Amino acid sequence: MIRNRSKMKLQGRCILCEQESAERLHLCAVCFQDLTRCPPVNLLGLMYRPPQRVRMALAPLWYQSTVKRWLALYKFRQGEHEAFAMAELIAAHAVFMYREQRIRMPNLLLAVPQSYAAWYQRGFNQAQRLADHLGDLLGIEVCHSAQRVRTRGKAHKAGAQQRRALLAESFKATEVLPKGSRVALVDDVITTGATLGALASVLPSRGVVIDAWALAYTPPPSFN
Repeated sequence: MIRNRSKMKLQGRCILCEQESAERLHLCAVCFQDLTRCPPVNLLGLMYRPPQRVRMALAPLWYQSTVKRWLALYKFRQGEHEAFAMAELIAAHAVFMYREQRIRMPNLLLAVPQSYAAWYQRGFNQAQRLADHLGDLLGIEVCHSAQRVRTRGKAHKAGAQQRRALLAESFKATEVLPKGSRVALVDDVITTGATLGALASVLPSRGVVIDAWALAYTPPPSFN
C-alpha cells in the first residue's frame, strides 16, 4: 500500500520546463506524457548478460530523451521534489509487477552504494535518496548492508570484461542480512546489470532473495 505524504504537494512549476502548470509528479501534462514508459516486464529478459543472483529487475521508464534530462537535472540540483516524484513512479510500477506475478514484495531496500570520491563531488547519493523515499512510500525498511570500496581503476572507462572484473572488487558487505530477507537493490539507472550483479555477489547466497529496482533502463541497441 502506497502511503500519502501530504507535505509533498504536487503544485507549482514543472521541474522540467519550469512552466507554472505542474499537475502530476511536479511535471506539466506535456512533460509527463514525454516520459518514455517501460512495460511492466522483468528486464533480465532484455539483458545480454543478466546479473547472477538477481531474480527480477524493473524500471518504469526507458533511459531516453526526456528521462535522461530529468535525471541529469536531479543529479545537478539534488532535487528533493525530483527524487520523490521518481520514487512514486518506481513504487507504483513495483506494486503492479509484484501483484501481477503474485510474489511477495521485498522487506528491505538497499541503495547501490556510492564511492567517497563520487559523494564528495556530487554531495549526495541519488540512489540512496530514491531508496529513502521508496521506503517511506511503501513502508519498507532501508538497510545499509554494503559499501563501495576503492578499486584499481575506473569501471566506466574500461571495456566490458575489465569493467566486470573491477566491479567485482567494488563492494563489500558491512552486515549480515537475516535469513529469509527479500532485498530490492535500488539505483537510478540500470544499463548492463553489471553493477547490480557485483553488489548482489557480496550479499548472502542462502536464504536471501534479491531483486533490482531503478527509475530507468537503457535498452540494448538490438531492442531499438
